[in-house]
Amino acid sequence: DIINPTDYREMAQNAMDESRIPVWMINAETDLEDGSNLQVVISQPKENVFAGLDRNIDRSVRVNENPTVQGIADRTYVGHQQGSAFIMKGVDSITGAENGFLNIVPDLGSVSALFASNFEALGGGTFGGMKNPLLNNFTVGAFTSGATLAQLDSSFDMIQGGNGDVDAGAETNFSDLNFATNLDQMLGGNGDLTVWNARKGTMTGQQALAAFGDMYGSNLYNPDAKMNSAFEYMDRTPFTTFDDFVMARSQYTYDMPSDSDVDLAMRVKRTLDSGLNYSLNYSYNYDKNPIINLSWRNDAGQILTTTRTINNLDLDMNGSQETNSAILTLSDGTNNYGGNEGRTAILTFEQTVKRAHNLGTAMDYAIDTESLGAVVLRGEFLYQKDVYSPVIDRGALSIGDLPAALTMQKGDRFKYVVGADITVMTNMMVSAQLIQDRNLDYVDRNTDWDGSSCTGKLNCGSYTTDYATMHLTNAFNKAEKNKEFYSLFFSKPFGAEQQHRWNNIFMFEENGGKWNRFDVEYSFNDELIGSFEYDKYWGDANTQFGQLEASSNLQLGLKYIF
Repeated sequence: DIINPTDYREMAQNAMDESRIPVWMINAETDLEDGSNLQVVISQPKENVFAGLDRNIDRSVRVNENPTVQGIADRTYVGHQQGSAFIMKGVDSITGAENGFLNIVPDLGSVSALFASNFEALGGGTFGGMKNPLLNNFTVGAFTSGATLAQLDSSFDMIQGGNGDVDAGAETNFSDLNFATNLDQMLGGNGDLTVWNARKGTMTGQQALAAFGDMYGSNLYNPDAKMNSAFEYMDRTPFTTFDDFVMARSQYTYDMPSDSDVDLAMRVKRTLDSGLNYSLNYSYNYDKNPIINLSWRNDAGQILTTTRTINNLDLDMNGSQETNSAILTLSDGTNNYGGNEGRTAILTFEQTVKRAHNLGTAMDYAIDTESLGAVVLRGEFLYQKDVYSPVIDRGALSIGDLPAALTMQKGDRFKYVVGADITVMTNMMVSAQLIQDRNLDYVDRNTDWDGSSCTGKLNCGSYTTDYATMHLTNAFNKAEKNKEFYSLFFSKPFGAEQQHRWNNIFMFEENGGKWNRFDVEYSFNDELIGSFEYDKYWGDANTQFGQLEASSNLQLGLKYIF
């Protein structure tokens, strides 16, 4: 695991010698006078690869067509390796066609441009679009709350100091903006507000938001009873912030080690007179799991600064503060970015790896027993320093701060596996294992982006998320602080000369994920070997194995040796 990365594009199905990714290395060993063996390995750094996440992702800047008053053409971007049976939810959240933020951001930029047009006054008046301070208190959450368009129009009137009667006073209402006429046309009208006036009392803000989102292929908004789309997580984002997202773009980049970089590993192993075999191991290497860093950048690749201006919302317009929001501004230090500034930002997904220290030991010991015969006890223990884990900040996501919403944070981990092997029924090996991964710097904070309590807030708190399963459809699934797996393995030869063999491994994942692989190797002769394999995944859909239930499969193989 430390020296050779693993190809997980078929999710643990292949034998280790087939799933290991080969790397160049210098491997030096020598035996010491006390019988110990010393090994030093200098190797080429490479990372694990997953279905939908490798070094072949399209690096071009992603953007939709230029905006017009009535809309922006959707440029469909497919998910990386779209159609693979083994793309996990965590990967789909990054590079997926519908749920991947790499594809969501260009659509978010297009809808933001539409918002900017809709909140301009009719005939090019001076309302000021989304930079008008009146929109500081008008948020996505107002539209996802279930209120009708007439109720939202009344609330908009109250924001301006009116009494909620859109037909009285001098306050601006939706009929004074492009919003009403554009929506009228989207509903089949001709822009003279006939359809708008007929439907505004029954049509909800959710339906209107869905009408904008449905123009694009990514999962911007889904107005069902579940929280499973981007806008639902951005409920406290004011429309003034969307001005900075106008025609936003996205790009996937790489900052990976070169082939001239090296990993260093060493091991000392020894057998004691008591029969105990053990090894001590250390490595200083690039961790094999890739890291994804998010940042807003300009065309020159300069990282933009996100400034938060505190915005205390009054969501029900009763004069009391309901929750905490912020208005975001993107800047390069000299210029601001967004539709009002005429400059567009690029949300950059940078794939990289970082070095980590690994200190571990492995041991095994055989015990002779009367009832079970020889029992082999095994254990591996590993302490990792400076490895990275994904942390989701739901409060930051709520106000639209995407780079702060998902960060990779440095910490330490302790992993171990303990197992026992026995032989029964003459020659059937039975092996059982317990595997645990302990996150020593686990994050779980019930505080908002500004340090306030999460009480009464829909999207709030920060926590270590499960890399394999985090997704829009499961509230970016929280990871376990101590994740456990259990496995049971059987292996037995058969045939007149014991020339064939069957194996079965069953693995149970904490929270209900399950995987079982049954395989048979049948030797027709010394040169020709047939194989049969059945992989079954099932269990909770928000576990590493359970999410792959539809990927259960049957495989047949034939190998010729020459």
